[in-house]
Amino acid sequence: MDARKQSEMLERLRAHLSNKTTDLSPYALKVPAEHYVSEDQFALEVEVLFKQRPLLVALTPHIANEGDYLTHEVIDTSIVLVRDGDGAARAYVNACRHRGARLAEGRGKKLSFSCPFHAWNWGLDGRIIARPNSHEGFAQADARYDQLLEVMCYETAGMIFVLLEGDDIEGKVKELMGSSLSDIANFDIESMQYIDSRETELDCNYKFFLDGFAETYHIGPLHKNTISPYYYSNSTLVERMADVVHLVSPRKTIDKEFEKPPAEQGSVLPYCTTEYLLAPNAMLTYQVDHVQFWRTYPIDGANRCRIELSLFWPKPMDAEAQRKARLNVDLVWDVTTQEDFPQSVAIHRNLASGAVPDLVFGRNEPALIYYHQNIATAIGSDRLIPFTELGDDKPQP
Repeated sequence: MDARKQSEMLERLRAHLSNKTTDLSPYALKVPAEHYVSEDQFALEVEVLFKQRPLLVALTPHIANEGDYLTHEVIDTSIVLVRDGDGAARAYVNACRHRGARLAEGRGKKLSFSCPFHAWNWGLDGRIIARPNSHEGFAQADARYDQLLEVMCYETAGMIFVLLEGDDIEGKVKELMGSSLSDIANFDIESMQYIDSRETELDCNYKFFLDGFAETYHIGPLHKNTISPYYYSNSTLVERMADVVHLVSPRKTIDKEFEKPPAEQGSVLPYCTTEYLLAPNAMLTYQVDHVQFWRTYPIDGANRCRIELSLFWPKPMDAEAQRKARLNVDLVWDVTTQEDFPQSVAIHRNLASGAVPDLVFGRNEPALIYYHQNIATAIGSDRLIPFTELGDDKPQP
């Protein structure tokens, strides 16, 4: 986010905090239970949102140097991301072309990948290096078995995207991200250091994860003894940037900026939580001085999901920075797992029971509304119904 935009946002926040107001959607939104629990809709979301559009799966520091790799489960496909000898990020199906065994697990560094089943060896460029002790048994095989199955991959502004089906990943990423790409480029994610990751599974629809981050209305009641004392949680800024929803939530330290001489004011980032939500399942958070990267995936139809957090810290890092980084990843994980996630599971259970037919998102929750509308638009759903000012329903615009 550049200096001009930060200055504009600071003035909007100053007005909201002074007037006790917040950014509003033009309407409230009625959301039926089926939007979360319908297996038919879930199947459509997987095909359209997870397979036919680019997914943000990693950040550049995950695989910063030649030979660095990261394995990642994308719906039902295991991929291995690797930095090749030319410095490019590449993605392969995590399977040997002989018998389909997985080539790698977790995260690490390799100059080549050796299959644990028969020791076939593969280069960082995906080409076969050796088939030991095969006695020319595969000499008649098609040349396609000399190359790992490659997944389309595109890296920009410190983000790594993959596309399971289709082509033109670069064009699709630029269309989805819009002007958020220039915002995110200013964070200089490429120069940050990977710190650590966390992962868990929940008995709820994957969309509930981003629901918890798409509004700050809940911070006062739900997080009253943890993070609420640090936030002005009822005044936020929200904007749509192509398919990205941008949410800026001020911390109470923003008062320090307002106390500066007018000519010295203009910074927002050091005093806010700045989130970029990309449907269906990813969120980048710039938090004061570091980046949190969240992903969520369905793993058992509409009713279960996997949530992953990775944290990145600016370089150079000394012992104190390491301590702060570890403290931050533990803190955010403890708050979300102990306070947010239990609510997601309970809400999903209520909707799945059939006892709760629908939910309502308020005008003071615009990021929540826009995130779900982006999903509905992508799959051609008309289930989300805005309320007019008179309280009547009308079709979604």
